[in-house]
Amino acid sequence: MVEGTISEWKAAEGALIQKGDAIMEYENEKNTIEYESVHGGYLHILEPAGETVEVGRPIAWVTETKEEYDALTGGGAPAAAESAPAAVPARQTAPAPAEAPAPQGRRHVRATGLARKMAREAVIDLADVPAGSGPDGRRVAARDVTAYLESRRAAPAAASAVPAAVEDEVTAIPWTGVRKTIARNMMTSLQQSAQCTAMCEVDVTELLALRRKLVEGEAYLGCRVTVNDLLCMAVCKVLKNHPTVNATFDGKTLYSHKHVQLSLAVATEGGLMVPVIKNADTLTLTELSLAAKDLGRRARDKALRNGEQSCGTCTVSNVGMFPIDMSTPILNPPEVGIFGFGRTTRKPGYLPDGTLAPREMMWVYLTFDHRVVDGLEAGKVFKDLQYLLEHPQLITA
Repeated sequence: MVEGTISEWKAAEGALIQKGDAIMEYENEKNTIEYESVHGGYLHILEPAGETVEVGRPIAWVTETKEEYDALTGGGAPAAAESAPAAVPARQTAPAPAEAPAPQGRRHVRATGLARKMAREAVIDLADVPAGSGPDGRRVAARDVTAYLESRRAAPAAASAVPAAVEDEVTAIPWTGVRKTIARNMMTSLQQSAQCTAMCEVDVTELLALRRKLVEGEAYLGCRVTVNDLLCMAVCKVLKNHPTVNATFDGKTLYSHKHVQLSLAVATEGGLMVPVIKNADTLTLTELSLAAKDLGRRARDKALRNGEQSCGTCTVSNVGMFPIDMSTPILNPPEVGIFGFGRTTRKPGYLPDGTLAPREMMWVYLTFDHRVVDGLEAGKVFKDLQYLLEHPQLITA
């Protein structure tokens, strides 16, 4: 971890906190973590929620007394070095980096956390607020913001003969935490592998019929089997016959795996999570179904444990719940394959005896790293997968 994003301050500015209190939450590349204060006292926030902070940079001060807090936020600094407040650093110890230079044309503003909060609420630019009463005489403090707001209210509003133009409203959304990591990994994947997507349309009428029968036996099975469970089971069987696709590649060496470590693409409000069902090919249909449900639920609740998103050998992405027929999923490095499944649609189709009948059809697609998997191998994968999906009794055999 080299940086983290402050998700939420659970304690307010100036609050009296105790040692061990959960005062904030922060996001690293994979999870949201609660931070417990290692000091008791009065909290002075330096970095607001939403800020991305390098490891080792202070995000708050905790003063022992109210007098020290008042001096820190609105007056001179505490008299003695011994009474200096304790810093709440970003997790892990690292030397604090030098401050980045301010963007050209706009001066860098040093301000207390309370002053920044007041400026955000009043929708003003701290660069317009004269500094002078902060601890070192150069930092904008809360009283500076108050004085600036009072001076603005006292100034008469300029009359305008021309109606104000309607302005667009732009909301800046910082791309931080998990979403920032996802964006970086997506670009890295596309830039460092030769990705190719192939697809075919498969008749899943019998697969859906099998699923309905399994749902009827839910009480006996102990779980409600989904279409996605059957698709994952089929992928596991196909991968056992195609070790080149059940593999990882570091650019120099291909690592083919004996067992299938099946990655599941799970959409969450915080971004895409990819938990892994370990040794999925050794599980029964009900075991796989329960494992997928458990990982999906904990991914959405941000409760995945360390190691549950690593060491995958192939990914399954199912968008069948949306009106999406086809897609080109992006590889999850160092994996060399990702299977995708679209929605089912009813279409007319010819039966083996030549008669026309309504059939349930689904688009199936595979993105693969063409440095490792060639067109011949991809074609064989599709042939096997199509056969299993159109003869679903073999999936559970």
